[in-house]
Amino acid sequence: MKRDLRKLALLACITAAATFGGQTAFAEYTGADPSPGAGQHQKHRKGHRGGDFFKKMARELKLTDQQQAQAKSLFESNPAEHKPLMESLRAERSRMQDLVRSGSAEEAAIREQAAKVAALQADLAVSRARAAKQFLALLTPAQAAELKALQEKRRERRGLAPKGPVSLENGGMEGEGF
Repeated sequence: MKRDLRKLALLACITAAATFGGQTAFAEYTGADPSPGAGQHQKHRKGHRGGDFFKKMARELKLTDQQQAQAKSLFESNPAEHKPLMESLRAERSRMQDLVRSGSAEEAAIREQAAKVAALQADLAVSRARAAKQFLALLTPAQAAELKALQEKRRERRGLAPKGPVSLENGGMEGEGF
C-alpha cells in the first residue's frame, strides 16, 4: 500500500509540475533598479519562468483564447488551495526532523509524526491530481496527446526514465511504470 501511495504521489507531483509550472505565470518582477541589465538574475525566478512556460505551453498546445482564460483561472486558484497544505506539510516535516535530531524521541512518536507528514503529502498529491485532471478536461484529445508527448520530451531532457502507458482519460491515474 505504501508503494501504491508513493507511486500516486510521484505521479501527481510530476503531473502537477508539468501542468502547473505556469501557475505563477502571471506574477511579475518589479525590481527597483531600472538600469539596463539590472535584474538579469531574475530570469530564473518562478514568475518569469512561469510566464514563459505558460506562453510556450499555450502556443505548443494551440490553446484557444477560451482555453487560455480557463487555464489562467485554474492556475491562479490552485496556489491558494495548495498554500495551506504546503505550510502544514513544512511545519510537520520540521517537527519530525526536530524529533529525529533530538536523539531522545521514542520510536512511536517519530512514527506518529511521520504518519502526519505522509497524510499531508497524500492530501497534497490528491489536490494536485485533481487540479491536473481539471486542466486535462480543458484540452481536446489531440491537445492531451500533445501534452503527454511534451511531458515525455521534458523527462528525457532531464535524464529521467520514460513513463509507461498512462491513461489521460482519468487524469493520468492508471497505468504502469509510474
